[in-house]
Amino acid sequence: MSVSSNPFSMRRITSADLELLFGWVGTEPVVWIDDTRLRRELDSRNYRPEWSWVAEQDGSPIGRALWWGGDTAERPSTLDCLLIRDGTEHPEHVGAALIAEGLKAFGPGSALEFNIDAATAWADDPAAVAAVRWRGQAAKAGGFSRTTERVSYRRSAADPRPARSTRLTFEAAPDATFRGMFARVADGSLDAYTLHIVATEGIEALADDDLEFYLSLPGERDSWRVAVLDDRTPVGFMIPTRTAYDASISYLGILPEHRGNGYVHDVLAEMVHVHHDNDQDQIVGTTDLANTPMRAAFESAGFQVSRRRIVHEQ
Repeated sequence: MSVSSNPFSMRRITSADLELLFGWVGTEPVVWIDDTRLRRELDSRNYRPEWSWVAEQDGSPIGRALWWGGDTAERPSTLDCLLIRDGTEHPEHVGAALIAEGLKAFGPGSALEFNIDAATAWADDPAAVAAVRWRGQAAKAGGFSRTTERVSYRRSAADPRPARSTRLTFEAAPDATFRGMFARVADGSLDAYTLHIVATEGIEALADDDLEFYLSLPGERDSWRVAVLDDRTPVGFMIPTRTAYDASISYLGILPEHRGNGYVHDVLAEMVHVHHDNDQDQIVGTTDLANTPMRAAFESAGFQVSRRRIVHEQ
């Protein structure tokens, strides 16, 4: 693959040439990783030399790809930052090559993603549209097949808390109960990932995958709860855990037969109280742009939109 008539090569980084990852500046209006954060994340092993690539042309680096993963993970989960030097012709070609190299090197395993974080009104900014567009072209050509736009939310302990539910109580339950509820809430889900897994692998595979994933997240398993009515009829469940950085609204599910009654607000309010009662200042959450009920619940609970995220998935 070449940019114009001038070929380029790619290099997987080692500890010996780590300096090639530094000194980059993102000029486009999408989120990128600066040197300060890169050093911090390398120290925490969320970024690693062997999870990073540069593309070089005429002896100079023109592209950089940083993959992110858990500090104890054997492989990354997300392409976190894709930068191409200003003035490079056909940045989508360089980006596609960097993506393809990463996907090939990491091989089969859990599905990988490429996240592009942009401002809330990015679609109204021509420069942001261009930045998102060429990265989307690179993602498709490099090996990612699906794209979903998601909305990220954040609130702090200083924000007014939503009132706690007076019609639901919240009970602990074993893993098997949550696995069963993951399967039940898939019916009629508005979540793009859920719909994809159900269509390609089936509901039982989805339930197994969800349970394994949420058990792997940071946070307390003891905080998982089933939401029940006074007669102990379950209406949904909540999983308030953590990202690598913040308390998170990790999963909130309402059973199909109980949707339309506003229970999403009750469950989300409980999750907010659980996190803030545990001295968590910042709480984050993300939902698909198309999931209007969940977006309305976030806004009702005092969350503010922090950014849009375009997610490319295998």
